[in-house]
Amino acid sequence: MTPPQLELAFALANASVMPWWAVFVVAPRSRAAARLASHGAVFAALGALYAGLVVAAFGAGPAGPSTASPLAAASWRAVLGTDSGFLAGWVHYLCFDLFVGAWIVREARRIDVAPRVELLFAWLLGPLGLLLFLARRARRLRSFGGLGEVDAA
Repeated sequence: MTPPQLELAFALANASVMPWWAVFVVAPRSRAAARLASHGAVFAALGALYAGLVVAAFGAGPAGPSTASPLAAASWRAVLGTDSGFLAGWVHYLCFDLFVGAWIVREARRIDVAPRVELLFAWLLGPLGLLLFLARRARRLRSFGGLGEVDAA
C-alpha cells in the first residue's frame, strides 16, 4: 500500500462512520438515531474491510509471513507497524467504537436518558464514553429500584 493509498483508505474509513456519529451526538433520541443504531450495514462493511486488512497484514509483515504466535506482543507490534496493520487497527477502533455508540443510543432510549456527553466521549475516546454511560445507566437503573422490568442487556 502506497502512502497516498493509505491516506485515502484512512480518510474513507473515517468518513464512513461520520454520518452515524453526527446523528448520535447531535440527536441521540431522534428516530434517525434509532434507525441508524439498529442498522448493521456499516458494521458489516467495516468488519469485511478489517478482515481483508488483517489477512494482508499478517500474511505479509515487514519480513514476510510471520512465524511467531499471533498471541505474542512481538507479532502485533510487527503487524501494526505495517500500513495494512495500522489501517486494520484503525478500522477495528472505528467499528467497535461505533458499535458501542449504537448500543448506547439503543440503551439510552430504553432507560429514557439523553446521552450526548457519553456519546461524544465514546466517539472521541471510546472506552471512556462507555464507562461514563455505564455509570449513568447504573444510577438510572437504581432510580428504578433495581432492574425491575428493565433487563440488564
